[in-house]
Amino acid sequence: MNFNKILNTKAVVTHVIMAMTMILAMNVTAGDHSLSLTRFTSTNVSISVVGTSTLHDWEMNSDAAVSEAQFTVDNEGQPERLESVMFRLQKNTLKSDKSGLDRRAYDAMNADRHPEIIFRTNGGGDLQQSGDKYEVNTKGELTVAGVTRNIDVNATCSNGNGNELVCTGSQSLNMSDFNIDPPVMMLGTLRTGDEITINYRIVYNN
Repeated sequence: MNFNKILNTKAVVTHVIMAMTMILAMNVTAGDHSLSLTRFTSTNVSISVVGTSTLHDWEMNSDAAVSEAQFTVDNEGQPERLESVMFRLQKNTLKSDKSGLDRRAYDAMNADRHPEIIFRTNGGGDLQQSGDKYEVNTKGELTVAGVTRNIDVNATCSNGNGNELVCTGSQSLNMSDFNIDPPVMMLGTLRTGDEITINYRIVYNN
């Protein structure tokens, strides 16, 4: 009987068992940090569109938008990465304190033919955590008045009540980029500026 051969065989078996044990331990550890794709649906959306004119600044507001977002989250439900966002707003839900401005804004945005403002990401987005907040950077396509443009979006998200995720941000745009002529009122004495700022606050829940 070759005792050396038997001892060598036992040594190999021992190493194999140890290796399998280490692999299992690594898998268990990885399981503690498992990731999953989770869909968040908006429960509350506040939108304001702010602009200027030759007489005074103006603002239109809506709380009727809808949005869905998909995040990769860890096993504690904390976002790790943004995967996608969809946002829709009916233009005629935007209201100011002046009905004449509203009508001209709807006409300028061709609301009868293109009633929605739509934004979709065309890829995922990185999340940078800072304390209890997440800085989100992504790219997407914004469609207004039937014209689509690529834009960069930066938002700040934080945990709300329960499973809520609250995202806020601001986006500056030029109406002319979407072939929109800035509205003119009062026989041309009031002309709105080309640049507008869109402020938003979206509360998501999964």
